[in-house]
Amino acid sequence: MNGMGFKRALLIAGKGGTGKTTLAISLAVHWVKKGLRVGILDANLSSPDVPVLLGLASQGIEGLVEGIEPSSPVEGLKVVSMGLFLHRPSTPVSWRGPVRHGVLKQFVEKTHWGDLELLVVDLPPGIGEELLTLMHLLRDKGRALLVATGSRLSLLEAERLRGLFQQGRIPVLGWVKNMPRGEGKIDLPLLGTLPFDRRVQEGAQRGEALLWHHPGSPYAHALEEIAKRCLEALRQPSPSPITVTARLVWRGG
Repeated sequence: MNGMGFKRALLIAGKGGTGKTTLAISLAVHWVKKGLRVGILDANLSSPDVPVLLGLASQGIEGLVEGIEPSSPVEGLKVVSMGLFLHRPSTPVSWRGPVRHGVLKQFVEKTHWGDLELLVVDLPPGIGEELLTLMHLLRDKGRALLVATGSRLSLLEAERLRGLFQQGRIPVLGWVKNMPRGEGKIDLPLLGTLPFDRRVQEGAQRGEALLWHHPGSPYAHALEEIAKRCLEALRQPSPSPITVTARLVWRGG
């Protein structure tokens, strides 16, 4: 089965350096361990880091064909990333807008996702072509989660992203403070704060994202709470569409 084989899509967005990719993988792996069927779409076409953090080998560009087979590092988890189709992780990808749009459309609609309960989308930093494309492609199924460190610049970028999602009528579930720095906040529900954990960082460096959860650690406790709140928000009914009725009055003879 290919196409939109998922019920909901969670778009994780924020400024670069806020730990978006780590959070996206952490949440996906957590939910899989809880028995959910989850996919990860690495939407960062220029710097696709998800395969590196998961320790996934490249399939080569020949895998980027009609009917894409995602990688499945563990049962219940499916992963698609441009990094899976490069011969080397360091290969540069410098496509222009229309090509990026076409590749992301293929990833969303032509991947054999199967019957997923949730697709986690790791967006590239800030506002760009990939974000605008996925807002359009996932408009009916998409929900957004913002990530910030608490620093002034990361919060400012989160506010920009919040405004953009609101313009695109994609509900924002809330935000996560990751590796907290500063006391700033966003006028959105705070789903939780993830403390800095050196073991998580070291696991990512070794490509062991599937193993970086340490039961009983502050990071694991915080992630558990964030995942629970996020899932509860995702399961809320979709907001009713706004209907505008206009009446045309014709005057004249």
